[in-house]
Amino acid sequence: MATKTSTRQYCASFLLALVMGAISICAHANPDVSPSPECAASDDYLSKLQRFFGKTKPVQDYSCLTNYPAIAKNIRSYQLIDTRSNPDVAVNDAWNIPVDELKLKGFLGTRPLLLLDEGFSRVQQAATCATLKKAGFTSVKILVGGISQWQNANTKKPKPVTQFVSASDFIHEFFNGRVSVVAATEATSARLKELGFSDHRLLVENKFSKLAEIVISSSGGGYDPVVYIGTPADFQQLEFNQHFSNLYFLQGGVDSLLAQLRRDQLIEYTRTKPQETSFCAKK
Repeated sequence: MATKTSTRQYCASFLLALVMGAISICAHANPDVSPSPECAASDDYLSKLQRFFGKTKPVQDYSCLTNYPAIAKNIRSYQLIDTRSNPDVAVNDAWNIPVDELKLKGFLGTRPLLLLDEGFSRVQQAATCATLKKAGFTSVKILVGGISQWQNANTKKPKPVTQFVSASDFIHEFFNGRVSVVAATEATSARLKELGFSDHRLLVENKFSKLAEIVISSSGGGYDPVVYIGTPADFQQLEFNQHFSNLYFLQGGVDSLLAQLRRDQLIEYTRTKPQETSFCAKK
């Protein structure tokens, strides 16, 4: 009798285990809670970005832009003009004249001038070119890379220089000019897409040699800026061994972009309303 009872208990336990196993399998195959939807920049948000950053698009003329090798042989024929408002370091033999003042000096209209500025914004340089040409200046050249390029070209043993760009300057250039963007990792690439900066390249491997290949191949012969975006840890992994006057690093990474978009009120943020709801299209 005891044997029959134990056998029944064993069978019941076995059947119960089978049922529970089946329930577990079904639960995993059809979970009650679906995964969180991915976030992608919505059409409304992208349209808002384009309207905001395109409404003040300046007149551009890239014909004045030049690099150092192109003018090196005739460099002595140019008068250097440092257009920075408050230069931290003076440039030898350069006149410090901001563009707004320079365009009023018509007596310099036919003199060969080489302008040096902060160097990042090709949009600003092209706008300066258009402004001075309209004012009657016929022999103006603007050095791509600005002060950094000039100092590097006039140093016997130049060292790799780390050039940073702010989020506001980067965003303006992205929507109004010609800039190549490089994401350090897949995680950074995903965040850029969420914020509407989908036009970028992903580094196959976060090494300077791989970054250098992109800089050389996608920067319009050195005229267009290339902006690397990653975390401080990503940046530390790079081992610089070559200077590129058109290579820049976004200061603060993707977080700085998000902060700037909030300041521009393109992304709403409150404690009760997550910022994702204002720019993400759930898919």
